[in-house]
Amino acid sequence: MSNSLRFLVSRPSGGVFRLLPNTITTPLSSDGPATKALKDFARDYPVTVRAAMGIREARQRLYNHGSTFAVVINAKEEVTGMLALKDLMGALPLSLANQRGGSIDDITAQDVMRPIWSLPVIDYSRLQTLKVEDLVALFKELHTDFLLVTDADATYLSEQFVRGLLSSDDLGQKLGVNLTPDPRPESFSDIVHAVRGSSG
Repeated sequence: MSNSLRFLVSRPSGGVFRLLPNTITTPLSSDGPATKALKDFARDYPVTVRAAMGIREARQRLYNHGSTFAVVINAKEEVTGMLALKDLMGALPLSLANQRGGSIDDITAQDVMRPIWSLPVIDYSRLQTLKVEDLVALFKELHTDFLLVTDADATYLSEQFVRGLLSSDDLGQKLGVNLTPDPRPESFSDIVHAVRGSSG
């Protein structure tokens, strides 16, 4: 290294070192654009798990990536559902294992995922017209954990493309409000009670 280049570097002078604050991420406000709340897969590829993956491995995968959900894909690379960490931690896997007379190690991601067809969907172009407060109202009205965002611009033939995901948990946490919907039925008994309750 030449002497002139040595002037470009120096040794730390001691003291305390910190990371610079993240100036790219702005706080979420209710009158801000709804796209700010989107986990945009075009920018940040999601954690994925195979439909046949055991739930212990799936849970570890989520822990390793620090994610609260994963996209479930099949052998054809098709999105089949969303897997929430809280569903892996809840009573659903144990309840399923008991019903089947097996162990929790027999339960797969596909068994506890939220199937793609069961999730409410909004197109990205429509999302761009909404504000965060509209999303809050939408989550409360739909009583759902997730809102799937598709991209009509990328759709061709019979295929639809998942642009991203909106999570009531993430949105509520960022805004400091509770958007948790009614608990997901975890057994046949829960389903019966839910149906009886909704029928009056």
